[in-house]
Amino acid sequence: MKAEIIAVGSELLLGQITNTNGAFISQKLAEIGVDIHYHTVVGDNPKRLDEAIVIAQQRANTIIFTGGLGPTKDDLTKETIAARLGVSLVSNEEALTEIQAYFKRTGRHMTENNKKQALVLDGSHVLPNRHGMAPGMAMEKDGIRYLLLPGPPHEMKPMFEKEAIPFLLGALGTNDVIASRVLKFYGIGEAELEDRVQTIIDKQTNPTVAPL
Repeated sequence: MKAEIIAVGSELLLGQITNTNGAFISQKLAEIGVDIHYHTVVGDNPKRLDEAIVIAQQRANTIIFTGGLGPTKDDLTKETIAARLGVSLVSNEEALTEIQAYFKRTGRHMTENNKKQALVLDGSHVLPNRHGMAPGMAMEKDGIRYLLLPGPPHEMKPMFEKEAIPFLLGALGTNDVIASRVLKFYGIGEAELEDRVQTIIDKQTNPTVAPL
């Protein structure tokens, strides 16, 4: 399984928030043996997001999206993916019920655009959002797995651990892990250290070795 993470949100590109979702997902995927080959960050622009999807489809068989599932017009992740995959968006009644219950419970007015959050990719496995409103999605098409997750970390993290990981483990069919160790050296520069272990680096296969 070769994965790419695509974080969607102009606020990430502007430096207004840090993409902590990418680091979290990478750590969790390493624990179940999934290789992360690329991280991509793209703004709230359907054309550029579509271009990122096309590139990811050529180099990964698992593409994980975070962000862009909200109620406003700049939240275009699932719309862009649906257009690229040629699938429809349908309203998920369970998600819509949860959204309506949230507004009733909090005494807030529910505007019409909030119903947009209940739209999901037709045929996808819906990932319930127990800490927010927009559900996640997981589906496989033409040999590529797509996971759509909300952007807020307090929603994304529990959804990824409780919903997305079981989906990926089912696709993996293995219990391998990726282990990483950091060895710290003092009193020697990076270049000299590499020179001393050059034969190990040249012959590396598994494990791989990298000075930093």
